[in-house]
Amino acid sequence: MVFQMTGSFKMGIVAPILALLIRRQGVSIVEIGVLGVVGMLGWLIFEPLSGVIADRVNRRLMIAFASVSTAAIYILYPLATDFTHFLVLAFAMSSLSSASSVPTRALLTDFMPASGLGHTYGRYMMMVSGSSVIAPFLGGYFSEMLGYALPFYAAAVVGGIGLVAIILMGPLPQTENRNQVKTKISDVLSANLLNLYIVRGLYFFTFPFRSGFLPILLNESALKATETEIGTYMTLVSLTAAASQAFLGDLIDRVGGRRIMVGAVGLLAVTYLGLLVVTWVPLLFLIGAVQGALQAGADTSMMIHLMSLPNKGKSGLVMGLFAESENIGGIIANPALGYTYTTFGPLSSLVLISGVLILAAGYSAIRLKPEPTVS
Repeated sequence: MVFQMTGSFKMGIVAPILALLIRRQGVSIVEIGVLGVVGMLGWLIFEPLSGVIADRVNRRLMIAFASVSTAAIYILYPLATDFTHFLVLAFAMSSLSSASSVPTRALLTDFMPASGLGHTYGRYMMMVSGSSVIAPFLGGYFSEMLGYALPFYAAAVVGGIGLVAIILMGPLPQTENRNQVKTKISDVLSANLLNLYIVRGLYFFTFPFRSGFLPILLNESALKATETEIGTYMTLVSLTAAASQAFLGDLIDRVGGRRIMVGAVGLLAVTYLGLLVVTWVPLLFLIGAVQGALQAGADTSMMIHLMSLPNKGKSGLVMGLFAESENIGGIIANPALGYTYTTFGPLSSLVLISGVLILAAGYSAIRLKPEPTVS
């Protein structure tokens, strides 16, 4: 848990300013889209491999390696001065991060109990999400007051804390005969799992927008949001996400994850349409608070649905393919968002995001099979 808490904090503290840092070095919107594609390619190439390896070797060593290498990348980001530098860093960050992302999810799946899955996972994620609540505000405030480098150096230091947590971690759970059982992908994949991967890919279309394009849109639109205001908006997203996790987990145990998934994703589309008319910062903060709860509902319901499906001792493989669906969605999203943002204006990207989310909600309502609930 401590490792995931530090990872959440690292991402949170640089989230409001990473795209702005790149933009201030003269990188265009189209080039930022290319950076997003290259970053997603790193995940696309290495996360499936990481999933297979995670079922065969020491997951602790994989996570420790990723912690050290990504800390070095955070230190290098403030030193980058042009598009090529950021291109190399984007690919290196995603490629090296894949060594921890899939093993961490696989470990979490192995730790989770079959009964009361929503209750346990919701409280776990409440702690993880809560650890990063203040991080976006700190990132925005420190960058505005003390320069853009400090949040990146802070992220590297926090990564060292995560490394210590992994080293001190107790014995890891072992899935049955993990090193002996040979399972084909076709033995693991079910129609429901494939449909969930499609829903996740569509939903993840929003990730490049939230992390890359949205801070720039808020800063360069009529709203003219400052770094501190963008950080506060993202902090409210994190705060309401963390505060709602436990409630959402219990609710999913009672009514099922598919209903929460459909509702959360569909309403999230409405909030992005709401950003089209925002010209007042307090209204932006209100929308951010609502989006946090809805994003938590979408992410929690998808993960619980995934964990509830049989993986035949191949949690690493299942999580690797889940991550791959995210990568495909992200790779498609980056050039699409870059093109619409540049050709039709920043607000057109909000319409595109909302349309994809409506599609994801509709597909999950029609194609996903409800899982048994646990009272």
